[in-house]
Amino acid sequence: MKSNSIIKVILFLLLSFSVTCLSAQRHKHHHTSKKHYPHYKYKKMPSWGYSYKVAPRHAYLVPHSGVRYHYHSGIFYRQHGPKYVIVRAPLGVRVRTLPAGNIRFVTGGRTFFYYYETYYVRSANNGEYITVDPPLGAKIDALPNGYVKVIIEERTYYEFEGTLYKAVVDNYSEVWYEVVKER
Repeated sequence: MKSNSIIKVILFLLLSFSVTCLSAQRHKHHHTSKKHYPHYKYKKMPSWGYSYKVAPRHAYLVPHSGVRYHYHSGIFYRQHGPKYVIVRAPLGVRVRTLPAGNIRFVTGGRTFFYYYETYYVRSANNGEYITVDPPLGAKIDALPNGYVKVIIEERTYYEFEGTLYKAVVDNYSEVWYEVVKER
């Protein structure tokens, strides 16, 4: 009788553990809170225009149109006097790798990648990633800090570096930011 009770307890614990593990799986979606803000994902990143005395140690040099940029973890730095300033990615620059945390999406039948207000497409011939203009209709998960909230015809938009976004809510009640005007 005692062994029967022990088996029941063990089965109950195993069943409880498996249900707990199943319900503990992380949901892949980003934010559904009504208190979110557009730059939640990038709030700890340095703002564009911020300067450093030196470029990051593991940054690699990316020459483009006669200008030397330093690229590290999705951020572009340009030397300005004795300092290195965080700048917008120049259009057409090529990088070997994308930063961790980038998002992939398809718009107009073309695959794009996004990270910290930089849009990329993959080069067909060498596998590098090329920076491009924001595609109309692209939906991204967050904007960099420094965006400006604007009201146009009683609708709220977010403008950052000449690109206009509107907040949209998907079927999972998640907020995304859709490009409605390119830079």
